[in-house]
Amino acid sequence: MYYQQTEQSMQIGQQLLESARQAFAPLAHDVADSAITLHFFPRSNPHDSPAQLEGYSWQGARAFYPASVVKVAYLAAVQAALSEGKVTAHAELKRAMTDMILWSSNNATNYVIDMLSGTTGDTLLPANEMKQWLERRQGVNRFFRDLGWPQADNINICQKLMDDDRYGREKIFVTLDGKNNHNQLNSDFLARLLSEICTGSFLDSSMSSALATFLKRPLDSQFRSLPHSQVDGFLGERLPEGLQYYSKAGWNGWTGDTLSSYNRHDSAHFLVPENYCRAYRAITVVVFSHGKAVSEDTTFLPRIGEALFELLAQH
Repeated sequence: MYYQQTEQSMQIGQQLLESARQAFAPLAHDVADSAITLHFFPRSNPHDSPAQLEGYSWQGARAFYPASVVKVAYLAAVQAALSEGKVTAHAELKRAMTDMILWSSNNATNYVIDMLSGTTGDTLLPANEMKQWLERRQGVNRFFRDLGWPQADNINICQKLMDDDRYGREKIFVTLDGKNNHNQLNSDFLARLLSEICTGSFLDSSMSSALATFLKRPLDSQFRSLPHSQVDGFLGERLPEGLQYYSKAGWNGWTGDTLSSYNRHDSAHFLVPENYCRAYRAITVVVFSHGKAVSEDTTFLPRIGEALFELLAQH
């Protein structure tokens, strides 16, 4: 396991799960259609030794359609490709990487995917060209599986992000051979990726630092009032403004495709001031939820974020 489950991390996790049940109750949402993963970084572990990382997982290995939280994985993959010289740095790519995370732009994400894979989309291709195209679009999956993470065993990161239905080769690809080939992530994978980025251990410290810069998100009222800030309606809404906060949310309603509709997710890493919590100096929390009611609700994630912060104050 990536972390150790201690009595304290288990207690906090179970209490947070109960808070989630209470938040879901008015929505008639079954917690069984959700997942939660927590990583706790003890103050007694200043060097982030994996052996001392604490955690908790509820259905953390279950695969969900990730909506826009998959953009954290695309960000990591393109930063690695830049570092290895497989992709050439240019101003438009940096702008796309920024907008992909900060404002959750699907158009920006699709530009990043084109740069990573050397492909474009939509129009139909002859069979031999389609085979090459399919192979190239699997590059991000190969990148993460080469890391050897058990949490990456059931992920799928190869599809573009669409505001409605797909056409041409993108439509063929997403149901290839009659199967569900949509993007799929689990909360354990995303928690590990976000934790490693924000603690400087994803591949190397310089790459982690570069990635964290994109993910850092203000919690002040001026920023959160902006459209697509991904604070209000998500885990950060009720947290104190002064926190160092890194996050990426994902949401979608009806897309025209039953396999990818109705999800609300969030992933966050934040540093905890000592006056709020003596035991832990940083937390990673990932919450996935699927269903029409939760996709339309903007209150349950803020309640979970607030509940977690209140639980930390007891330790």
